[in-house]
Amino acid sequence: MTRIPRLALILLTLAVGLAGQVDGLPIAKITLRDSLSFADQRQLMGLMKLKTPSIFGLGSTPFSRRALKVDAITLRNFFVSRGYLEAQVADSFTVLPDGRVEVIQTIDRGRQYNLTAISIAGNRHMTREEIINFLGVQLGEPYNPVVLRNRLEDLRHHYQNQGKLAVDILEEIEIEDGIRLRLTISEGLTYSVGDVTIRGLTHVPEWTVRRELLFEYGDTFDRSKLLLSQRRIFESGMFGAVEIIPTLRASGPGVADLEIRIRELKRRSVDLSLGFRQTKPPGEGEPNTALYSSVQFWRARVLNSSVRTGLTVEGDLTLENIGKPNFLLAWDIITPWTLGLRIPTSLRFFSDYRASQGPTLWQSGIELSFVSKRLEKAQLRGAFGWVFIKASGDLPDETVQGAEPRLKVDYRYRGVDNLLAPRRGTVFQLLPSIHGTFLDEVDGFAKLEVDFRRYRPIFRPAVLAYRFKFSILEAWPLGSSLSLKRYHLFELGGSTSLRGWLDPGKFSKVGGTAKVLANIELRIPLFWVIGGELFLDGGALRVFLTDRDRGYDAARPAQHWITGWDFGIGLLISTPLGPIRMDAAFQDARLSTAFEEASLSALIPTYQLAFLHTF
Repeated sequence: MTRIPRLALILLTLAVGLAGQVDGLPIAKITLRDSLSFADQRQLMGLMKLKTPSIFGLGSTPFSRRALKVDAITLRNFFVSRGYLEAQVADSFTVLPDGRVEVIQTIDRGRQYNLTAISIAGNRHMTREEIINFLGVQLGEPYNPVVLRNRLEDLRHHYQNQGKLAVDILEEIEIEDGIRLRLTISEGLTYSVGDVTIRGLTHVPEWTVRRELLFEYGDTFDRSKLLLSQRRIFESGMFGAVEIIPTLRASGPGVADLEIRIRELKRRSVDLSLGFRQTKPPGEGEPNTALYSSVQFWRARVLNSSVRTGLTVEGDLTLENIGKPNFLLAWDIITPWTLGLRIPTSLRFFSDYRASQGPTLWQSGIELSFVSKRLEKAQLRGAFGWVFIKASGDLPDETVQGAEPRLKVDYRYRGVDNLLAPRRGTVFQLLPSIHGTFLDEVDGFAKLEVDFRRYRPIFRPAVLAYRFKFSILEAWPLGSSLSLKRYHLFELGGSTSLRGWLDPGKFSKVGGTAKVLANIELRIPLFWVIGGELFLDGGALRVFLTDRDRGYDAARPAQHWITGWDFGIGLLISTPLGPIRMDAAFQDARLSTAFEEASLSALIPTYQLAFLHTF
């Protein structure tokens, strides 16, 4: 064994120790050595873990040799996905005299390969043109192996949906002047469903599992129906785990037996919750941030069926009304089947108390709700309720009580990449409802609310988010809306709507019969979990004229619009539980007709704090 000289060993140890001290140093500069356009440079910088400081000195990350290696791999994969199959990236760094680190990524893209030919063999179930269209590849375009492999997996699943359970797809490429792609497809037999065996049941009857299946003996095997059946069994509320395993039958070619493995849920469970959430105010305003706690007692498999029942006790405190807590006591009976149909139904008996700085609302009653067939991103829910209401306002004559029947429909589409912190996608909600009243002057009223939200990434790290919301109600007999109470009417103002007004009472003390709300926001990541935002809010409320307004006539009540605009800046802190917002909003007196007296000056901001809200 060769002996290492003592001096060399000392120098090696010193070098390793010094290298270990590099991690955590600030980054001065990141250089990408290649002939890249400015747009490409920004795009690649957005993909990297290491970040250089912005012009304001924010947004940087501490240096890490591990992150340096990961960035090199990320850059190489980026170019490979664009046809540069021989791309290489060499990473290096230099510690500057001032103690900061300069990061250098040297990129050798090499040659870009285009797809020049496609040959397909063994396909009988699908034509060559159908397969090429399914893969989404085109001759003459850069060869993208990453996207192609994902699409080939989708193609395999498509075959399995048609009964080709044992399909095999072999991908081969030849590199010459371009890429010649050759696919060899072994479709195999068309399989049918054989015996279905259920294992793991001890208390639940077997028929409660079989009725959730979307296939039966002799049907052509369909992978999508198998996965949907697995989800339906799990959503029945009786099982903690569900797995469906197909097995090819050796004695019967073309037959696949299915084994369903199930773990039953415990009959009794207790759920405890504590945290922040968005909660509805007494009136028809936007949700407010609240600190809440709840306890739920559940009993599953009632009478060995899919029915489960539970008791919920919860309370919350809103930040705007910290001295008046809200309470809810509810008893729920839930079943995924209704009258022999797969329609999830919930029957709730409840007592709900809501308070604000002005009115309070106590609702007690019963509500029967139905949920339609749940799609991947959309859901339709209908509910009928009979509610006993006791409401009080700022004045003694505003106290009312009585029964109110109501019928509601709620359609929601959530096509975003992340519900807590969306970066792209669309959210849409349509909420029509019909209400009866106990008021002498009003027989009832109809209400419609439309909420549209859109998120678009721009300049890579930043996100442009905007929302438009429109709400309107009309009482019958026509013209009797003036007799509606405050909790019936729409509100604006607060941390989740018009941030220039501290709460809805500052914007309008009476509420309105129609509401328009628009928010636009530019969200920019700064550093770590901290982000910045620039926003503009606008809203309008249709209210009745009062004796202080010009044109008021007590004999002929009329309505007019009051408007509010604000703009501002804020911080957005991302946490595992959701975002935390701290905003400073300035009212725009030139465009607004509703002001908070203390904030007439554009130099005096209104500060807002909100949790779990990104509209």
